[in-house]
Amino acid sequence: MKTTTNFIKCAILLCAIILTSCSKDGDIGPIGPQGEQGIQGERGPTGEDGEDGENGEDGEDGNANAISSSWLVADFPNNYSFSAATVTINDSRITQDVLDNYTVLGYFSFSDSYSEVYAIPFTEPLFRSFIMEQKMAIGEYKITEMGNLDTVDTIDPVDGFVRYVLIANSTITLKSGENNLHTVSAMKANNVNLSNYHEVMDYLGIDY
Repeated sequence: MKTTTNFIKCAILLCAIILTSCSKDGDIGPIGPQGEQGIQGERGPTGEDGEDGENGEDGEDGNANAISSSWLVADFPNNYSFSAATVTINDSRITQDVLDNYTVLGYFSFSDSYSEVYAIPFTEPLFRSFIMEQKMAIGEYKITEMGNLDTVDTIDPVDGFVRYVLIANSTITLKSGENNLHTVSAMKANNVNLSNYHEVMDYLGIDY
């Protein structure tokens, strides 16, 4: 009986030792090798490029054969020479090429209403006291009142307003293949009176 009791005690003690050993964590093992990289997912859709816009149409050929000034004040100097007074207008568009290939059409008005416009050269209409003339040089346009010695001894310069148009003499062909009709030869062929300010401006499409 005593032997049985001792055996039972030993069995219980052995179970306790086993249970105690099983309850303790073991040492952490080494890190395992890294797994293979997964398959890359498909690329998401991107925004599509817009369509190229259509090319714009070429602009119309400019009127390069007609160079126009605005109406300018013609203020003649008081210290003029005997029987002559001159106004000089600076204009960088008057080049040697213009002098060689263009005709100047000058117009004068005594009033800024421009109700009466005279083509230069002309004779002062009231007393016939002077003749107005015009001249070009590189970078300059000039008008001169020349005293009419048949009617006056010396002149008293009369101020007013002047405008001029420089027009190529001959017709040229534009890049469009059409002829540019804004030339002296074309105007004459179309019976435009070059002395008539309004006819000339209407033909060239220039505002009065």
